[in-house]
Parts: sequence; C-alpha cells; structure tokens
Amino acid sequence: MIIDRQHYVLCSHCDLVIGLSDITIGHKAVCPRCNATLAKNNNNNMKFSAAMYAICSLIMIIVACGFIFIDIRIVGNFIGVSVLDIPKTLFSDNYSYISALFILFVLLFPIFNLSIIVLLCSKLQLTKYRKRDLLVVYEKCQHWCMPEIFLTGILVSFVKLMSYGSIGVTGTFWAFCLFVFFYIKSLVIFSPETIWHEIHRSNFATNTPKVGETGICQNLKLCKCCKAILPVHYVKCPRCKQKSKIRDRDKIQWTLALLVTSLILYIPANLFGIMITVVFGSSSTSTIMDGVIYMWQAGDIPVALVIFIASVVIPILKIISLSWLCYFALAVKQKNKQNCLRMKRLYTAVEFIGKWSMIDIFVVAVICSLVRNQQMMGVYPDIGVTFFATVVIITMIASQKFDPRLIWDRPQNRK
Repeated sequence: MIIDRQHYVLCSHCDLVIGLSDITIGHKAVCPRCNATLAKNNNNNMKFSAAMYAICSLIMIIVACGFIFIDIRIVGNFIGVSVLDIPKTLFSDNYSYISALFILFVLLFPIFNLSIIVLLCSKLQLTKYRKRDLLVVYEKCQHWCMPEIFLTGILVSFVKLMSYGSIGVTGTFWAFCLFVFFYIKSLVIFSPETIWHEIHRSNFATNTPKVGETGICQNLKLCKCCKAILPVHYVKCPRCKQKSKIRDRDKIQWTLALLVTSLILYIPANLFGIMITVVFGSSSTSTIMDGVIYMWQAGDIPVALVIFIASVVIPILKIISLSWLCYFALAVKQKNKQNCLRMKRLYTAVEFIGKWSMIDIFVVAVICSLVRNQQMMGVYPDIGVTFFATVVIITMIASQKFDPRLIWDRPQNRK
C-alpha cells in the first residue's frame, strides 16, 4: 500500500486507518492491529532493477521454450521435450483443458506480468491511463502465475522418472531455472504502489481520516485494486476506475458455494486415476494416493510427503479453513484481538499455499510428455487430473472471494 502526501493508509486486512511517517530504505511499515504489511521502501533504483530482472527473465524463457530441456532414455530410445512440447502432448491426448491451464499459468500470465514490469519501469512515455490499464492487468494475473510451482513439479517428477529410465537435463533446463529466479526477483523488487502514486493520489477522503479507527466507522472504504482510500458513496475508484464496495458480504455466500462445489469434485478427483501406464499393451491406472504409496514404498519418503501434503492435505485443509473463516465472519459475535489474529494468520496461510496443489498436475504433465515409447511403454493422463485441477482452481477463486476485513468487523459495523 502506498503512502500518500497526508501519510494515511487503510489496512486491507483489518480496515484500520493508520498514519505513517517516512519509511527509510530497506524497511517496511506494518499494521499495529493485524501485523499486515502496509508499505515498504526497497531502494531508490526500484524501476531499473525490476526492469533488468524482468528482461533477463524474458530472455531465459525464450531460450527455455526453443530447445529440449529434459530428456529420458528408455531401453536405448531417446526422448526429449521442450517446455512447449508439454502442452502439445496434453492437447494431443485430448486434454486441452489441462494444456490450456499449463500455457496460462506457467507461460502466458508470467510473461504478461514481466512485460508489464518492463513497460512500467522503462523510460517509455506512457500516459497515466495506459499505466492504469497495465497495473489492473498485472494485479489480476499475479495470483495465477505458477512458474516456480512447475519447476518444483519437474524436480519431483525426476524421482518417479528414474524408475522408467535415465534422466538428463540440458543447458536449457538451467535457463528455465534462471527464468524462475529472475521472475521472482523482479516481483520482489517491483512496487505497483509506486506506479499508482504516479498516476493519482491515494487519499480521496473529503475529511481528514481519524487514525486508530476503522474505515467503515468513518464511512471510508478501500479500493481492492489500487488500495486507494475512498468515501463510501464512490461507486468507482477515481484512480483505477474499478468498482468497489465498503463490504461485499455476498462474497461469503460465493465462497461457501465454491467450497461445496470443490468438495464434491474432490471425491472423483481421488477416486478416478490421474495417470494411465501402458507397458507392452497392458494398462494400469494410478490415483493420487497410488503415487504417494509408490514413492513411499520406493524409499522416496520426502517426495511422497511432498505429494501427499500438496495434493491431499492442502486441498482438504483449505476447504476446512475457508469454511471456518466464513463461520467466524458470519456467526461469531464476541471477537477479541487474539482470535482475529489467528483467523488472519489462517487466511494468509490459505492464500499462500493454495496454488501449490497444482504441483501434482505439473508432475503428471512432465511424466506423460517424456514417457512415450509407443512400442514398449507410454504414460497418459486420466480423467482424475481434470477433476483435481478444477478443485485447485475453484478453491483459489474461493479464497479470493473472501474478504479478510470481515474477520475484524463488529456486529454493529456489518453492512
């Protein structure tokens, strides 16, 4: 969140109005009520550093997409794939849905955001309207970028692939690793708040906000897109032109509906197979738990635990946690700071770990792309992978629908 000229910010997690002084380089300001990060000051060369890392990341992904980056030798036969070969294989197996998710989450959305960072941090003379549109796209895509999860999925798949043949990596694989490294580095350095501040001020309140009181008590609301402080009667934010509400309690019903849907889909995701292995014409289907058991029996206990936690524990815990958060926001009348802090930490954890369940989808994608010796052995995706990917996406949408400020609202402030 950016500091405006009057040094007022509105916490996006607990709705508290806070007055801030200047922040020195390398430090950050946190909310005294919920400990959420309010503002930070990385360095004076933020734009240049972020642009350089983004450019390096874009160069690395171009290299990674153009050449073979993983290969396997099965009974003397050599099979190699590039990053782009993975969605092609999924599409040829009539799993265009999973292929599209791979292209969007691993390639397109990260490339969009990197390109936006380069444009906003370069010396191009962009109008404030163009900067606004780019930042809105950046914010919408950010939650769905998963190149680091795909890289982790590759490393996990290596363990299982060792049972099929000899695994090899090329210099292109290290280029993809650098792509992920530079991508994360550019995101850490880049500050959208700084660009928003160049477009317009962040405080549109008609009266001076009262520090230490909530925004809802002062008829103030926070723009969820650009984090500007707005009077409640503003339908659209003057800075980002996005619609905003002081509270959108209907989103709790949306969250609950999505959680019920994901719970229903989670059953076939575990009952149906996610991979089909064909050996000399004989096929066998493996579910998520079959993969965990296989890794455990093979002695790869750490990998088995990673798959089990990411693909079994996290989806269930996320559904339970979001349901508990909805109950706490709707039904609990007597709230104290400690309980609200626990709920806030729970929501932060759910937001962070939610998309990591996609690791199993990426493991299946890598294995199915590499093990394709048509005469002897082949591995193909099964219908369970579609159900499981849908569960992950729906739970991610459910967590985005939930408004964490409802955790802190008192009954008399609910609107």
